[in-house]
Amino acid sequence: MLNTNQIAHEGMRLKATVLILIFLLSAMPVPTVEAQIGAPDVSLECSSNDPSGTVEVEVHPGATLTGQAFCIASNPNSYQEKIDIQVQSNGLVASHPGSITLGPNSEEEFVVTVKADQNMPMSTRNLNVKATVTEAMGVPPPNTAESEVNMIVNIMQYSGLQVEAVDSLKTLQTKVDYNFEFKVYNLGNGVDKFRLAVTENSLTVLEDAGFSVSLPAVSVEVESMGPPMKVRVIMRTPTGYEDWPINSEGQHEMTFKLDFIATSDFSCRNEGNCLTETATTSITVFAEASESDKILSGSSDNQLLIYGGGGAGVILLLVLFIAMRRRNN
Repeated sequence: MLNTNQIAHEGMRLKATVLILIFLLSAMPVPTVEAQIGAPDVSLECSSNDPSGTVEVEVHPGATLTGQAFCIASNPNSYQEKIDIQVQSNGLVASHPGSITLGPNSEEEFVVTVKADQNMPMSTRNLNVKATVTEAMGVPPPNTAESEVNMIVNIMQYSGLQVEAVDSLKTLQTKVDYNFEFKVYNLGNGVDKFRLAVTENSLTVLEDAGFSVSLPAVSVEVESMGPPMKVRVIMRTPTGYEDWPINSEGQHEMTFKLDFIATSDFSCRNEGNCLTETATTSITVFAEASESDKILSGSSDNQLLIYGGGGAGVILLLVLFIAMRRRNN
């Protein structure tokens, strides 16, 4: 049996043990509701059809003018969340769902579509997509829970070209120099370089006829949708013309075609085929014919005198022939 002192000692040990347990329990953290079920949260991922991850928008005539980002919002928690979707598209029109509701531990895909204006200049723009938790289990969340993705939108370049002859018709004398001007318009939505030339067939015909043809510039860079670039074709008309036809005014005359061609360098490098445009100037060249050439061609003023004199001579001979026959009879 325990004596009084032993009982008292055991009682003190028990009290000390209880106090230590109470102290340890009080020092331990008490789990909150949030710690038990997880704070509201959302994750967001977005991608595009382009391997680079950029959203590409075609704006050439006939294009859809749209591009798309494909996004997935995920709820990692074991309760329902309502997610608001906000988009900033840097001046482009954007369509997207205003909000989505995610069940416990679920995800949902949605599409953000951006639309540009037709012929919009080539440019790069920012696209920001943000998902924010606005309700958790039907009530506002106690914390800020959001996720966002930044993407690049490329307004794609396309080519466009127009060529115009300043002189569509021109009349020149032989043995003269003349500068023909052509206007090159860039109708694309970005800066483009254009290669310049006289078509091979036109150049061959002109040089065979005795023309001298040259271009001071073989390429020009033109701003998009701006004023045209004027380019020159330098020409010297032929010195030889004697075998040309003679017109009613007694001039050697011949008409030729100067076919100027421009080619978009951007189209050749990026669009699979080269965009070209031509403009034509009709050139009539003349030179005064000699009197002998005029007579041979039947255009001389003296030709009537020659024909008239010849006719009178024939009539005179005929009259003399008839008179002599009557005398002999």
